[in-house]
Amino acid sequence: MLDMIVFGTYTVKDLLPYAIGLIAILIIWKIVKMFFTSEEVSEHAQIVRCQSCGWQGQISRYAGRCPKCNEPLGDRKAKPIR
Repeated sequence: MLDMIVFGTYTVKDLLPYAIGLIAILIIWKIVKMFFTSEEVSEHAQIVRCQSCGWQGQISRYAGRCPKCNEPLGDRKAKPIR
């Protein structure tokens, strides 16, 4: 199996270290990328904390209600009367 010719005079045995190295580089690249990229919040969502029950997380800007106590949050919160 390892002596099977793949291309020209190259055998599977000759190309195996390069394939393993390429896979290792791809795995390392994904790990490094995971540490340096931040999770972006959509323009249609916002991160809030509920004053009533203490829940915190990401909600919609347009229908923003607490999933735990159903209080309006973020942009949907009632404006104070002046």
